[in-house]
Amino acid sequence: MCCSASEGSVGCQVAKQHMQEGRKENLDGFARTLEKELSGDAHEHIYALYCEMSYTTYGLELTQVTVVDTDMQVVYDTFVKPENKIVDYNTRFSGVTEADLADTSITLRDVQAVLLSMFSTDTILIGHSLESDLLALKVIHSTVVDTAVLFPHRLGLPYKRSLRNLMADYLRQIIQDNVDGHSSSENASACMHLVIWKIREDAKTKR
Repeated sequence: MCCSASEGSVGCQVAKQHMQEGRKENLDGFARTLEKELSGDAHEHIYALYCEMSYTTYGLELTQVTVVDTDMQVVYDTFVKPENKIVDYNTRFSGVTEADLADTSITLRDVQAVLLSMFSTDTILIGHSLESDLLALKVIHSTVVDTAVLFPHRLGLPYKRSLRNLMADYLRQIIQDNVDGHSSSENASACMHLVIWKIREDAKTKR
């Protein structure tokens, strides 16, 4: 997909290590959102969330999380120090560099505490392949809108359309075009834009 070479060609990327997915092997440390009394403004309880991950000796671990509101304003954004030693920052995709994490002391537990104070069981969380983000955050939450499901692949699951593809196709916007890697705030805002567009389009067909 990255270089459009023919099948069987020599790979265009070389890595020093072979990485594995270790997040599902350890289910300790998960936290569940709690019931809370809601305020009058429903928009205060709708957020889009996007996480970036890097490879550690454990597997993929959270290294950045960004939350935006319905106005696309960033309400929470932080780099996160993983529990295990980083072996690949995955900068090409995550946008996270060694310098970003050099002075970071924020841990996954710190992030969980902030998010659980912001969210309740009724908070609507929007994201793309949101199960991956919630797994990285070790947060259990069931009120979600996933753009990978809302805009399904024509072949059905397990195939999914990329966020970049959805933004280009439906909103005619190009994202993830930075050679330095993805922007978590751009991706979170893209998820919010897509859901708002979908709601407005659906409303037109019901008139």
